[in-house]
Amino acid sequence: MKVSSSGPFKTPWPVWAIAAAYLALHLPFLAPNLEDVDSINFALGLRHFDPALHQPHPPGYPVYIALGRVSLYLVSTIWSTLSQAAVEAMALAIWSAVGGAVAIVALFHLFRELSAGSPRQGLGEGGTVWAVAVAAAAPVFWISGLRPMSDMPGLALAISAQAFILSGRRNRMHLVLGACLAGLALGLRVQTLWLTAPLLVMAVVVQRRSGVVWLLTRPIAAGAAGVAVWAIPLLVLSGGIDGYLAALGTQADEDFAWVDMVWLNPTPRRLAFALYETFVLPWASIPLAVVVAAAAIAGAIVLLVRERRVLLILLLAFAPYTLFHLLFQETIFVRYALPTMPMVAFLAARGLASTGRFAPMMAAPLVAASLVVTVPGGIAYGGEPHPAFRAIADAARAAESRQPAAVFSHFAIWRAVQADNGRLPVVQPRRQFEWLALVDYWKGGGTAPVWFLADARRTDLALIDPQSSRDVVRYRWRVGDRPELSGTRPLGVDWYRFDRPGWFAGEGWSLTAEAGGLARVTASGPDHRPIEAWVRRRPGPMHLVVGGRHLGDAADPAAEFELAIDGRVRDRWTLTVDERNFLRFVDLPEGIESGDSAYAHLTIASRAVGSGDRRAAVAVRQFDIQPAAQLVYGFADGWHEEEYDFPSGRRWRWTSEKSLIRLQGRPQSVRVTLRGEDPLKYFDEAPIVRVTAGGRVIGELRPAADFEWTVSVPSDDIVRGQGAIAIETDRVYMPGAAEGTADQRHLALRLFEYRVDTASN
Repeated sequence: MKVSSSGPFKTPWPVWAIAAAYLALHLPFLAPNLEDVDSINFALGLRHFDPALHQPHPPGYPVYIALGRVSLYLVSTIWSTLSQAAVEAMALAIWSAVGGAVAIVALFHLFRELSAGSPRQGLGEGGTVWAVAVAAAAPVFWISGLRPMSDMPGLALAISAQAFILSGRRNRMHLVLGACLAGLALGLRVQTLWLTAPLLVMAVVVQRRSGVVWLLTRPIAAGAAGVAVWAIPLLVLSGGIDGYLAALGTQADEDFAWVDMVWLNPTPRRLAFALYETFVLPWASIPLAVVVAAAAIAGAIVLLVRERRVLLILLLAFAPYTLFHLLFQETIFVRYALPTMPMVAFLAARGLASTGRFAPMMAAPLVAASLVVTVPGGIAYGGEPHPAFRAIADAARAAESRQPAAVFSHFAIWRAVQADNGRLPVVQPRRQFEWLALVDYWKGGGTAPVWFLADARRTDLALIDPQSSRDVVRYRWRVGDRPELSGTRPLGVDWYRFDRPGWFAGEGWSLTAEAGGLARVTASGPDHRPIEAWVRRRPGPMHLVVGGRHLGDAADPAAEFELAIDGRVRDRWTLTVDERNFLRFVDLPEGIESGDSAYAHLTIASRAVGSGDRRAAVAVRQFDIQPAAQLVYGFADGWHEEEYDFPSGRRWRWTSEKSLIRLQGRPQSVRVTLRGEDPLKYFDEAPIVRVTAGGRVIGELRPAADFEWTVSVPSDDIVRGQGAIAIETDRVYMPGAAEGTADQRHLALRLFEYRVDTASN
């Protein structure tokens, strides 16, 4: 590509064309509504700025809020028929589209400044334009230009500051302007510090001959002024330094408590996922990411051999942020990887440029392929409101004709209700413990139907009788599975309509990995204090299933459990470390006696056997209680512990060579449903998977892709098998040997869904 320009900041026409096309193709598809907790926080900040109330969340983003208020007036005037939340989303998102166009122009000048003075002229102007095109077409760069988030405007200002700072090595006034922009950028996104500060230090060192006085009164003062413009109002509006620091400390505590960052989990596995989430997911396509990575590696080698100075400056510009991101941010939030995109695009373009006159013939298909992946996602994103607002709208309409006794929700949905101006009267939840609002309602004698708007990735509603949670409407986002949108909170919403449940549980249970994590963090498990559940009193015999795990090591004592209902002990058992797991069925032939309250009080307590003060760490992983005529079941030998990915809400269990499901209830045929991952990710050929019962093979499958499989098991086979159904696989994956870790598990199938239903359901 031949381009021509003159002067240090003259922009060639192809760059203007790319920027104009980017803006034109983004404006029609801006976010139709708010779509993430952070974007909701920003919208609430437009109404009333208070970081202590997460309006927006700390550090406050005052420059972004100021820009949003400017555009809010214009958008609300032009689109007066839209809801307030939709208007706010557009007012914020428009700065992302504009920021993307500005970033494209700024990237050209940054890339050209990187090669300034290089004897080999680096990419040359044509190659620099291709580098800009590669960045602009990247899925994460494209989608970030549509979202009501500060990521793209922050990047645009940071890249602009970088370009001026690098030019400031030769032009002192450019250094002053770059320092001022760097200070302002911190008010858009504080993480831009890692992009601008290293270059600013370098440029100050280069200009040291200008004298200390000039440095202090020009670039350093300009940077301080850029910070002061937003920092002083921020502190005033936050109630002073003490108020702001308190809000900031709360945010930091939440981040370090719940974020799975490499710094807190420095394992090879976590690092591998962080690299994958940073350098593969932003491209939304593994083949595309592989091609870009190959070109970028080639470009890095070329720079290392021929242009080390350019490579050093590039690393100074982007390596600090990349390291910060990998170590201290939750990398599944793919938008956080946006500031790494310029480095990847520059390296990829440099690798392609090394092919000489063939470079355009290689770069053009790469950009085209990226757009093929990118553009459909952007169109789909702009064509549908987020599930949270669709669910709220439907529930609000339904409430006009059949008002529930109360409406509860997860925190992320409650924030959306706030942004929706409270059309639906949702009780303010206790964050991370939202299900306890339902517990308090039923414990307090509530009998009327209630609703719960659930974040689809959360699992705490597993602490409520599954038989009572079948009346549910699920709302999903068409783009929810787009890799470049990974980390969005929430991705989907489930609207539950609850009648009185058969049982519900309080704190300390570990029925899901999420609940187990809360039990450990709050030290509320049965080894610390009795865990509680409440069971509805009903006539007739009942039965329950309870399962759990010893969490200690070989030196820890055995644990003695005691299960009681209304203070009357119904079962006792002991669990050793060697046994590790237990699964028990308990019959209650006389049912649960009537009492003063509608619900009986069930407790499970544990104590260490003969150990003095030494604790036996345990967890109760499975529980259900139903009338005796109804099926209950549990996962027995051969099943590994449930695992959970909090950002995505994905839950799964691994089977081993033979994994047993044990059932209790009147003899009846059942359906076993398994939904799993492609086994060829771990094996060279598809395994043979069999479902057996009573010594007979009921079904056989050789899965060679992601699968969902339902097998009907006749009651006669279950009776012959004494209530056991086995899932058998002829191949296992041993992660310890394959990955060089201490993991000694035998892994066969990774299952995302595993349930047993009666054949009549």
